[in-house]
Amino acid sequence: MKKRRSAARNLTAFKINVDVDQNYLSQVYTGIKGSFTFNDSLYAVVTKKVYAQVANGRFQIDMEFIGKAPQGIRRGQTLQITLALSDPTKALLIPKGGFYQQTGGNWIFKVSADGKTAYRTALQLGRVSIDTYEVLSGLKPGDRVITSSYDNYGNIEELVLK
Repeated sequence: MKKRRSAARNLTAFKINVDVDQNYLSQVYTGIKGSFTFNDSLYAVVTKKVYAQVANGRFQIDMEFIGKAPQGIRRGQTLQITLALSDPTKALLIPKGGFYQQTGGNWIFKVSADGKTAYRTALQLGRVSIDTYEVLSGLKPGDRVITSSYDNYGNIEELVLK
């Protein structure tokens, strides 16, 4: 005779269902941690299940609280969850802009120290977020660059700024 084990379920515990953009499907897995602020306090959550089915450009994950759930939270309440897809790192970032379409991210116009000219500078980009590029080489903190479209510049090596 086989014995059956039944898993105990805590029906009073909260589960958080999160919509995630399909672009992050390969980066989200069970165990990824996240956080959110509720009533001016920071709370931690962890991914317990990933639903890989994509609908309308989004997929679902289930998360649970690490520790106690916040006082006053209600079922069906909307929360803004921040997922930690990688360890925090220091990086030099530049805003996304029209320059990328012309240069492919291989170079950018860097403004001179006196602000009167801008010249082509080789660039190597890394990770991309919704609104920024990570700079791996070619710039240093404090450098000013032109990120607008370069469509009208052709093969110009240097711009005179007025």
